[in-house]
Amino acid sequence: MVKLKKTTVTKHQRGFFGRVWQVGFWLFQLAMVGLVVANFQAVDQVSSECAETACQAGAAIGGGVMAVGGFFVWILGTVILAILMFATRGKLVTFEVS
Repeated sequence: MVKLKKTTVTKHQRGFFGRVWQVGFWLFQLAMVGLVVANFQAVDQVSSECAETACQAGAAIGGGVMAVGGFFVWILGTVILAILMFATRGKLVTFEVS
């Protein structure tokens, strides 16, 4: 006969605002990935239409500047939304699982 052992599992129970900030955080991450892809596609399109090397270099430099600015916004938004997400994570609930 197998003896069942009880274990306890602790989990944070999120409220309404906790879910709002969590969904907002993940939507922001998804939007930033989409913007990075759109930036690379725009640089590729502009540089393929250029006939001169100076135009291609300018497109690459402009795309690089936009990428650095976008990554800065991404990091800053992630930090702010992560603080709000963890601040609203809710109370700790303990479940007993057998």
